[in-house]
Amino acid sequence: MAIKIKYKDPKSTDFGINDIVINVKEGTIFYKSEKGIFKLQGDNLNTKNDLLTLNSSISASRGFFATPGLGSLKIQGFGIHKFKVGQIATLEVGGHILPSASSSPIYDLGSPNKPFRDLYLSPSSIKFIRTRQGVGGSRIGTTFIIGQYRKETMPQEEGETLTLDNITKLKAGKTITTAVKDLGEGDTSKSNIIFPEAIMHPNDDSTYQKYTTAGRVGQFVGGALFFDQNRSENNNYIALGATDTQIRITGTITASIDGGSF
Repeated sequence: MAIKIKYKDPKSTDFGINDIVINVKEGTIFYKSEKGIFKLQGDNLNTKNDLLTLNSSISASRGFFATPGLGSLKIQGFGIHKFKVGQIATLEVGGHILPSASSSPIYDLGSPNKPFRDLYLSPSSIKFIRTRQGVGGSRIGTTFIIGQYRKETMPQEEGETLTLDNITKLKAGKTITTAVKDLGEGDTSKSNIIFPEAIMHPNDDSTYQKYTTAGRVGQFVGGALFFDQNRSENNNYIALGATDTQIRITGTITASIDGGSF
C-alpha cells in the first residue's frame, strides 16, 4: 500500500487499488475500489464555515449529524442543481423554513406541475402579508441609495388570517365577515351577514336580486324588474309584476286604513 502526494486530482492510471492519493492543494483524498474511483473532502479546521460540494449524489441507508449538530446550515443550489431528500423520505426540521431575504416575495412552495398533495396546518395559521407601492432605500456608511418604485413587503404589517373556523363556517354556508350589525325587530349584534351587490340564480343570469341602490331592493325575473321595493330618497312604493303578469293570491287578504280611503 502506498500513499501518494499530488498537487492536482489524479487520473485513474496514476494509482492502483491498494493506493491512496492526497491532493494537498485541495485537501482531498482519492481511493479505488472495484466499483470505481472515490473522492473524500476533509474538514478545514482553519475556516469557520465549511462548504460541502457534491459533484454527484450522496446516499446512505442511515445518516445523521451527531451532537453538537450543524448550527446554521445553508443548503444552496447552483444553476440546475437541486438539493433532494430521498425518494419517499421525510424531511424533519426543528425550526423555521425561510426564503432568502428579498424586497418582495419571489419564491414558491410547490409549482403548477409539482404541487404538494396535502397541507397539515394549525387552526389559525394562514396569514397574508401586505405589500405596498413605494420607493425603497438603504444606507451604506454615509451614503443613502434610492431604490426602485415597486411593491415591497411590509414585514411588521400583517394582512389577513384565514382560520379553521373560517373554513368551517364557509362550508356550512355562513359568512366569515367580522362586521357586526343591529337588525330590525330587536335583532342586535348579528354577524352572520353578507354585503352583496346581487344574488344570482344558479342557472339563469337574468334572474337575481339587486342591492346596488341604498333603500331599494329589486328582484329581476327573466331580465325584467318583477318586484321593486323602493324607499330611496323621495320614493316610497312597491311595484309587483310586469305588464302581462297575472297575480294569483290563495287565502284571505286583510287590511287596515289609518286616515285613508278606498
